[in-house]
Amino acid sequence: MEYSIGVDIGGTKIAAGVVKTDGEVVFKKIVETPRIGRKEILQVLRNILEELMAWANDNGIILKSIGIGTAGQVDYNHGIVLSGTTNIQDWNNIPLRQTIMEYTDLPVFLDNDVNVLTISEHLFGAAKGYGNVICLALGTGVGGGVLVNGTLLRGEWGGAAELGHTSLNIYGELCNCGMRGCLETYASGTWIAKRMQRLYVSQGKHNDRISAQDVFRLYMEGNPNAAEVIQLMTKGLSYGIVNFIHTFNPQLILLGGGVMTDGHWIIPLLQKEINKIGLQSLVSHVEIKQSQLSANSGLIGAAMLKESI
Repeated sequence: MEYSIGVDIGGTKIAAGVVKTDGEVVFKKIVETPRIGRKEILQVLRNILEELMAWANDNGIILKSIGIGTAGQVDYNHGIVLSGTTNIQDWNNIPLRQTIMEYTDLPVFLDNDVNVLTISEHLFGAAKGYGNVICLALGTGVGGGVLVNGTLLRGEWGGAAELGHTSLNIYGELCNCGMRGCLETYASGTWIAKRMQRLYVSQGKHNDRISAQDVFRLYMEGNPNAAEVIQLMTKGLSYGIVNFIHTFNPQLILLGGGVMTDGHWIIPLLQKEINKIGLQSLVSHVEIKQSQLSANSGLIGAAMLKESI
């Protein structure tokens, strides 16, 4: 059995672990993501990797590679973080693969965080056995990953499948990418909470601490404001998914990310709407599932990058 290190760099935490080729995480480390900038993050990464490599050495494990998944746009061919997440300062134009290789002497692979989520779910999770898959990670933003005939779609250099920034309404809300009416402005946790806050303000109330999970809870309790927000969210997400089904002709739509943690009840709503608005020849046989591997999906998928699909 071979072992690799997988690292998942998120806006709030960095999770890393030693992973077997069957997907089992045998040793894991989680630390808070430094918010100051690249120097601090690179030092934290070095500390984590050195700890994991020392643990592997102490346990007689020979590591084959290191895989890293990070939020933002990644030049997969050259191992460079081109643009990162707004949660991390100065996380762009970083030759991360070369930097890590200089002190580990191991092959290093770098990819987008939703691509590694897609890989892990395809190999070990809800997408196992499916060759054509659309993965949507609903969190602070909306990220995408696409499998075509079992191969991850990366495009020219790795920037393919920015599905959260496909526009559903050219006159819609201004997205942080600069376009209007992006899927992200309907289905991300950030925008779900923001719309609920606006409804409260319009009614003379104030609650700037509400989260998407709070909106979901209120919806289940019958709150009419939450119902209005969820109706728009599911409508927007359904139209986005139908666009992707019409474009890629997938077998499976896979939904992951923090928004879906308690959001399994959304799937029947989406299925009903999608079957109503899409071309029946394309939408009628498409399944919608929730991701299975939860907190470990990123680091498992990153560790599998050496087997790149």
